[in-house]
Amino acid sequence: MEGLGSAIVELLAELEPIPLWGSHTLDKSALIPTNYMVFLVVALLLTFVFMFVAARKVSLVPKSRLANLGEMAVEFVRDSIVMDVMGPAGLKYLPFVLTVFLAVLFNNFLGLIPGLKGGTGTLGTTFTWGIMVFIVYNTIGFRKNGFIGYMKSFIPSGTPMLLKPFIFVLELISHFLRPFTLGVRLYANIYAGHIVLGVFGIFVAMAIHSLSIGSAVTGVLSLVMQVIMYAFEVFVAVIQAYVFAILTAVYINGALHATEH
Repeated sequence: MEGLGSAIVELLAELEPIPLWGSHTLDKSALIPTNYMVFLVVALLLTFVFMFVAARKVSLVPKSRLANLGEMAVEFVRDSIVMDVMGPAGLKYLPFVLTVFLAVLFNNFLGLIPGLKGGTGTLGTTFTWGIMVFIVYNTIGFRKNGFIGYMKSFIPSGTPMLLKPFIFVLELISHFLRPFTLGVRLYANIYAGHIVLGVFGIFVAMAIHSLSIGSAVTGVLSLVMQVIMYAFEVFVAVIQAYVFAILTAVYINGALHATEH
């Protein structure tokens, strides 16, 4: 049990951000790039390279795999997210929602490659993305409805006069919690998946170093579970990108029609 405990501690330490130079322990007061930042930049570059190359190869009948993948991604986000949530009026915001979807997706996939660290494995990254979405859809809301009109949307129609100040404060607080909930939801799902995969990996490693029959059985079962969980985490990577993108579309749609509520 002591060996298992120390292995889990090492796993948790491995999942923490590590500065690229200097002390092995991250100093939050120092602006030093971490290992997660490097792979975050890699994932963002992959996102923009994918969109750029796919767009350049678009033709009436796509002839390359990349063009086909690009067309599939655009059609999926356009039809299953933007059109379903916002209708034709939302096509104006398709590039933003598509970028959000692909950035989260590439980061999630990158984090599933052994030795690499996807940006979605840190709360700072996911919370920052939540803030970015928050700024974008509120800017849209203020531009579309005006300052007074947008602020009035925080008070549902039909609310009694005496309750309006109280409801307004509650709605405003819940509104400003959205970046946090967006970030925590994505981070928690991805981080939990890494923990589960790591724990099964620890069981397999411990079984390899043991010669008992019981350990061998445990190791085989752990390896099978690790393969199953890895496949499940690939599914989760796609689902979490979809959830983040569809919530982005929902918030933008709510900002566009704020005065209609």
